[in-house]
Amino acid sequence: MNKKTNIKYLNLPIINKGKINKENKENQSFSKVITTFIIVIITILLLLCGYSMAKVIDQVIINGKAQIAEPILLVENNPSIDITAVNNYGTYVFKVKNYNEQNKITEVDLKYYIEILSNVDESINIKLYEGEKEIELKNNKTEYMQISKLQKQDKEYKIVIKYDKNKLNSISDIMEKIQVKVHTEQVKA
Repeated sequence: MNKKTNIKYLNLPIINKGKINKENKENQSFSKVITTFIIVIITILLLLCGYSMAKVIDQVIINGKAQIAEPILLVENNPSIDITAVNNYGTYVFKVKNYNEQNKITEVDLKYYIEILSNVDESINIKLYEGEKEIELKNNKTEYMQISKLQKQDKEYKIVIKYDKNKLNSISDIMEKIQVKVHTEQVKA
């Protein structure tokens, strides 16, 4: 076969060149309209997106002068007391106040508990009172109590210590010191 017959049987678009060109002209005009329309829409979207999605970068400088709130909780106490077999009863009085010597009240609400530190046996009995009301001690500690920042407060506590030599397990007297600690925390707002 020669080259001309090969081309004849192949049925390539080159043979129908005029017809393809006509369809292409109609498709080209339609595709130009669609392409122009798409380009216009994309351009409009890009212009609008620039305004609607713009980020605002601004710098705000805030100067502040803050002070830490001053918690005030003072414990006023009496001199120590001695309890012996002859003097077997003692009362220790102390106060918890929410203001200082200059009458400045605490700036925050406080909660606190009282702990009595001692290594005593059954011969010494310790009781804690607020006024005339007895406060229960669990493991020589009270429950949390609260003191307000709104007004001056004096809370007077009394520790009553009784010594009973008959309940003593050993022959000698006990030489013990009893300490009172007041643990304070700021109430969370």
